[in-house]
Amino acid sequence: MIYELYIIHYLIMKSNKIPCSNISTESYTGKEQSPKRFGLSAEGFDVNYEKEGYDNFIWSVQIRNGRKVWAKKCNMSKITHEVPLLTSLNQVINNDDIVNDNLTNDTAISISSETSEEVPIETPKEVKIEKKRTDYNIFIKYYLDKLKSENKDNTPHKILFQATTLEWNRLKKNPDELKILMDNIKK
Repeated sequence: MIYELYIIHYLIMKSNKIPCSNISTESYTGKEQSPKRFGLSAEGFDVNYEKEGYDNFIWSVQIRNGRKVWAKKCNMSKITHEVPLLTSLNQVINNDDIVNDNLTNDTAISISSETSEEVPIETPKEVKIEKKRTDYNIFIKYYLDKLKSENKDNTPHKILFQATTLEWNRLKKNPDELKILMDNIKK
């Protein structure tokens, strides 16, 4: 008897698993997700059983890899009834005027064109971010355009770009020549 308790204690200590609170045959490590924090096994519940958790989300029991596990339903929220601010019978036109929609004769209040103002709706404009105009960007654009105009045998763009970067690296080693060329390009 003592030997069996020692083995059980050794297995629990070895695997770092603690028995679940609702099913004594199941155990958990603390890394499993559970609605009421630690120790509530999904094996004790039916599939699709839902329970509200400590985080006020709905948790449901699902089968994954042949085992029942708790899964959080994040997109589900509690549905509450709200009283509508405006009823379908009345429609607010101005701050002070209320027109009854059920009136079909000429007794309805009409709004003159002088009192109503059309406000243009401003649409957000796309902000175009310009590239920073560095010497490298200016040189690459200039030299690529030059190579493309001189290109008679339809050399691929990739090879032209490689030639451009090689020329840039050569010019970086000769700062005087680079400065003269950049002054000519910027004019």
